[in-house]
Order: sequence, then structure tokens, then C-alpha cells
Amino acid sequence: MAKLMVALITPFTKEHEVDYPALRALIARLMAEGADGFIVCGTTAETPCLSEEERLQIVKFVLQETHHEIEIWFGCGTNCTADTLRAVHQVQQLPIDGVLLAAPYYNRPSQAGLYEHFACIAAHSSVNIMLYNIPSRTGVKLEAETIAKLITTCPNIVALKQACDDFAAVQKLKKEHPHFIIYSGEDGTIDEGMDAGMDGLVSVLGHVSLTKLKHFLCGNRKDNELRKELKQEATLLFQEPSPACVKYVLAQRGEIQNVLRLPMIEVQNEHLKKKLQATFIDK
Repeated sequence: MAKLMVALITPFTKEHEVDYPALRALIARLMAEGADGFIVCGTTAETPCLSEEERLQIVKFVLQETHHEIEIWFGCGTNCTADTLRAVHQVQQLPIDGVLLAAPYYNRPSQAGLYEHFACIAAHSSVNIMLYNIPSRTGVKLEAETIAKLITTCPNIVALKQACDDFAAVQKLKKEHPHFIIYSGEDGTIDEGMDAGMDGLVSVLGHVSLTKLKHFLCGNRKDNELRKELKQEATLLFQEPSPACVKYVLAQRGEIQNVLRLPMIEVQNEHLKKKLQATFIDK
């Protein structure tokens, strides 16, 4: 059965501090609705704007609130191999299911450099690793051949979050390595991803439409109306840089404050606010 994990936001107070009561309530609701796991301190969490201390406090808090009932993956990738390894060592003794490591951004290493980066971290850590392929944000793409080499040489590299539309690569990897877990990182192309053989979804949309997503993934993919509705919702949530739209919706529902840390800002477009209201609040 396909898994549905939520890429957790970080709620903030009006004073821009981490809002732990709001996070507790959000976790409880998403677990009650059937979330299979959380990605903590990933892109959606505004992680570049969290301090090292805050990131550690957040993952420990999430572990405490989830009681080991669902999967917890912690995002700690950087564009420096030594720094990433230090971050991994800080959390590998925690009862997490693994770490999520994005391809190094900004310095844009070659495929050989990407291989050495991930292989070094895998060799010097004891935790499970989920690769994160998101070229739209990192500026570099993990090619299928590089991923395949990492799978065959690094036994603790166990999963991939594929946030790009290279479905041919997914098909190739699943054919050659059927036990390797691949999650879609794109709400808007989940149907195509599942057709290519992906094992589930890491979702932003799940914050606000988890029940519908779960229904779709677990046996109702032939429901054309539901497919269309979810695709429209996913498109709408990314009209402004994420997580602005999902935070707006959650704030309108009274679950969090509509606060982001600079350079991320709240939804600006008034027409978009009305569409979000009509789609996620007024229904």
C-alpha cells in the first residue's frame, strides 16, 4: 500500500518563535487523519531560517509527540559534505527512521562529486538515508545512474524523494532495484509518479487535504473527479513560494498564525487568497 508522508511546516508565533502548541495540535490532527510519517525540517519547514538548536528541538519534539507510531525522517542536507556529516552525527542516535539529504545546492557538483558526497556520508554514519532529488531548488540533478551506483555501494541509502518529473528514471530504478523505496515529492504529479512505480508521496498538500489524498492513493486512483480536484488543489498551493499558501490556509482554519520568517513572506495576491479560501475553507 502506498505511503503518505507529510513534509511538516514549522508554525511560528507572532514573535517569530517556533509555536510548539500549534505544532503539537497539527501533528495530532495529521496522525488522526492517517499520515504514515513526517519529514521534519525539510524544504516546507523553512529550514534555512531555523537555527541548529531549533532544528534539534523540533525533531525531538516531533518524536515525543508521535510516540514512535509513524515514520520520522529528518532533513539535514547541506552543500558541504563535512557540515552534512556533522548534522547527521547529531541526530543518528535519536529514534528517527532516517535522514533526508538534498543534493548540494549552489556549488552544483558533478555527478562524480554527488556520488562521493553521498557515499562519504553513508560510509561514516549508521543512519538510514533518503536521497532528495529536487533540481528546481538545488540547481543540480541526481541522475539515475548516480542513484543506482549509490544503491549498489551504500546499503544504508534506502530511499529517494524524487521531486522532479523524470519518470523514466523512476521506472529504470524500480526495475533494477525493486526493493529501493521511491517517494514522489510533487503533489501535482502523484498520479504519474504512481504509474511509474513510486511507493508513495511526501506531501505539502497533505496538511490540508490528507484524507482525500489517502483515499486516492489507497485504491481510488480511477476516481477521475478526485484526481482532477487534487491536481487543482496542488497547483493552487504552489502559486506563491511554498509554504506561503499552505500556511495561509492553515491560518484561516485557525490552526496556526500566518507567520513566515524572512526571506519567505505571506501570500500577497488578494485574488489568490480568495481562491484558497473558496477551495480549502468555504467547502
